[in-house]
Amino acid sequence: MTDPTIMKYLPTLETERLIIRPITRDDVQAFYEMDSQSEVHIYLRGQPVQSIEETKGIIEGLHQQYEQYGVGRVAVIEKATNQFIGWTGFKYIDELTNNKINFLDFGYRFRKEAWGKGFATEAAQACMAYYHEEMKHFPIHAMTHIDNKGSRNVLEKVGFNVTDSFHLAVWDIDCYWYEINA
Repeated sequence: MTDPTIMKYLPTLETERLIIRPITRDDVQAFYEMDSQSEVHIYLRGQPVQSIEETKGIIEGLHQQYEQYGVGRVAVIEKATNQFIGWTGFKYIDELTNNKINFLDFGYRFRKEAWGKGFATEAAQACMAYYHEEMKHFPIHAMTHIDNKGSRNVLEKVGFNVTDSFHLAVWDIDCYWYEINA
């Protein structure tokens, strides 16, 4: 178990159009609606969630990450509608991934209705600004399916560079591996 004093990074961030905050159990319906969309999973395992119960389990897992590591994926709320449109942020990886271990993985997932509106980039910019101000002492990486051009564009806009490609066996997908510019 990680020393609980190492990380305590679950802020609420605000941008022009978004509120980025820890995911709560009250987000279960909206989280389910996003994560059950087949389009959201095109570049993932291709396995959208099938039930609210499955989504509750995912959120409980996020809360365990919050408690164990003090960091985890966070909700993205569109201010204009006060609606949950996805998640973003950091996940502490404590399992060997592309020959690396004990690092922050930066990621995001948005419901298809939010695509193409700049929300992923806006949220990523806010998270990475926070990372550079408060968390840069932790190693950070990101990964995305090699065919996911939209995701690659977001990562590159916020300062990540492709340094490798690898096969993510747990999901059986080929990925690009990203590191942050110094």
